[in-house]
Amino acid sequence: MSGLDDSALQRVRQDLEVRTFEAGSVVCRHQEPTRHWVGVFSGLLLAGEGERPLLGMSAVAPGGWLGEDTMAGHEPWPMDLIALRRSHVGLLPAETYFWLRERSLAFNHVLLARLEQRMRHCKRQAQSARPSGADERVAQTLLGLFDPVLHPAVGQSLRITQEELAEICRLSRQRVNQALQRLSGDALLRLRYGGIELANAQGLREFAAQTPQLPQGSLDGAETRLADVSAA
Repeated sequence: MSGLDDSALQRVRQDLEVRTFEAGSVVCRHQEPTRHWVGVFSGLLLAGEGERPLLGMSAVAPGGWLGEDTMAGHEPWPMDLIALRRSHVGLLPAETYFWLRERSLAFNHVLLARLEQRMRHCKRQAQSARPSGADERVAQTLLGLFDPVLHPAVGQSLRITQEELAEICRLSRQRVNQALQRLSGDALLRLRYGGIELANAQGLREFAAQTPQLPQGSLDGAETRLADVSAA
């Protein structure tokens, strides 16, 4: 909000509601009307099960906002938004959001930058959709959480547990631990107590985009089964 003029800042301060949600609480419920632009001041939110992903975002870290796509289409929330830990969340009324969109060029620049960045993440995920391995999935998720445009309050250090990351990636904690050890061993991340530091952003992007290699035995077995089917 730093680029807003005085009148816009005054409107935001007047209308913005900041609420605290305990771990496991539902911030927005699937199919309820979209009444707010939702921002994370501290904590971590998970986009739960529903009809479709929110522009490729599976979680929202500090500095992240979402809901503009559903408000623009006057659509209900497409999925549950759940607090993974105690979180301070900003709720900006839809009326104020549209007021800012109509009157503030700076606000529209911020919105456009966020939407473009989300679409880049969607494109990367689609391009690597040759099914991703667990290591690549963890890398893609962390890229989104470390993104300076989508989550500017994170910086180079993300407060997250392996259990939380496992829930976001929909993997077991053990498998996430293995992925983190590999990424750390490749000097892409640094593992810290209660969190993760980004060591090599470009390297993490390149790792996330690669195609996972299957063991040779798996390929041989697949080719043998394919030959059997063709012969039949």
